Amino acid sequence: MKLISIIVLVLVIVVGWFVVVPMVAPGVTEKTVVRDAQVFLGDTCATANQSELALSMYEGALTMNATDPVILKKKGSMLIKCGRAQEAETVYQQILSQDPNDVTALVKTGDSLASKGSLTEAIRYYDAALAINPEDASTLVKKGDAYLMMSMAETQKLSAAAKGLTDQVGSAPVKQMQNADSYQEAMSSYQKAMQIDPKLSVVVSARVMTATQSQVSSYQDILNNMNS
Repeated sequence: MKLISIIVLVLVIVVGWFVVVPMVAPGVTEKTVVRDAQVFLGDTCATANQSELALSMYEGALTMNATDPVILKKKGSMLIKCGRAQEAETVYQQILSQDPNDVTALVKTGDSLASKGSLTEAIRYYDAALAINPEDASTLVKKGDAYLMMSMAETQKLSAAAKGLTDQVGSAPVKQMQNADSYQEAMSSYQKAMQIDPKLSVVVSARVMTATQSQVSSYQDILNNMNS
């Protein structure tokens, strides 16, 4: 109900602008007013967690300026929230085609790739963003998250291999645990992030504790299968 009231209020304001703006600011067109109103409505819907509605507003605004990087970023963000990572990636690539050093687009592309499990590619985009802004603690945490997810995935593969294969003497062969490098990279990124912003220590500690518990469980499964 509150969202509907806000939308009605915005529509009233837009109608008023059509009357007043041409008189006080002749350079502002009706098209610009409608575009800005749609962006405002999109922001309002996004705040109210109405992602699909927000997305439709941003798409409407983009029909009047298809290359506006600000609106494109808003659209990309909503696409990710709607679970449409591939489409979001396309939007951010459009932004990067205009400005390859757009940090937000680089990070968001990384987010999109990470959300669909393309962790190596995600890290590449996070690294590109950090090369431009090395003091971005939030991106360092995202890079750490990607490495940590990679480490956990590698551990799960090792556990599955130990369960599914046995050698000639009946012990499960275990490959060299290459996930150690990924884990160390994750810890390094987290450490840098906490040095920049100590308040992140609580968030990082929770992530590491959860991942460590999962890995300990997987390693125990591997050892149990080796001894079976």
